[in-house]
Amino acid sequence: MATFMPGTLSLRAAGSSIASLFHQSILTVNSASRSPLTFCRLQRLQRSVVSTASFHSTPKCHLYRNTEFEDEKPKKIGKVNLVPPNWLKYNDVVYPPTEPGEPERPAEICHSRFQIKYGTKKMWYLAQMIRGMSIDEAIKQLSFHKKKGAAHIKETLEEAQEIAVAEHNVEFKSNLWVCDSFVTKGIVVKGLRRHARQRYGMIHYRYTNYFVRLREGRPPKDYYPPEKTGHDLMADFIKKQRARRIMYGM
Repeated sequence: MATFMPGTLSLRAAGSSIASLFHQSILTVNSASRSPLTFCRLQRLQRSVVSTASFHSTPKCHLYRNTEFEDEKPKKIGKVNLVPPNWLKYNDVVYPPTEPGEPERPAEICHSRFQIKYGTKKMWYLAQMIRGMSIDEAIKQLSFHKKKGAAHIKETLEEAQEIAVAEHNVEFKSNLWVCDSFVTKGIVVKGLRRHARQRYGMIHYRYTNYFVRLREGRPPKDYYPPEKTGHDLMADFIKKQRARRIMYGM
């Protein structure tokens, strides 16, 4: 039958501590007896394990990229333009003075609105509808239109009308007509829609850019060239036939 002896645990603990001290002394002796090359290798291994902080620098040309200054609105978000890069430069063109006897050059005002949350194909119908209209008639027609994009075009026309009077010395704000009106494709943001059985569908959130140019004066009678009548087509055909030449003939 086993008997309990109080001194056995203390002897075992003392023996384990003595063994650990002896083991550490053997490791120190072995490390001291190693060659300097082995010691350097150990230092390299330890150095590779420790992660050191690294400093990253940015080239000078990228320091102010996509920076939003307080006195300026952001012009880009990544690679997407928020302001037209070249369209508004037409407002800065200075023409030479007209010669005596020549008709006075009408003022032209270019304006735009970028990244409108509306489909490009839907906006195109509204943009081509107001071409050749006077500014008041265009605003009136857009105010009665049921499409949502009409509100964006109407606001853009009103902004261009104010710019014409304030910055381009247009005397009467009603003495303007829509010379150019067109749209371009903006950014397309892609999203996902969940379907049944763990399937997904792609959603496209489309944006549109709108451009307009107003010209001073009355609108023309025909914005697009009128369709030719039968007599006009016959006259063009006869003129073309009489202009024929036989190549390398006498």
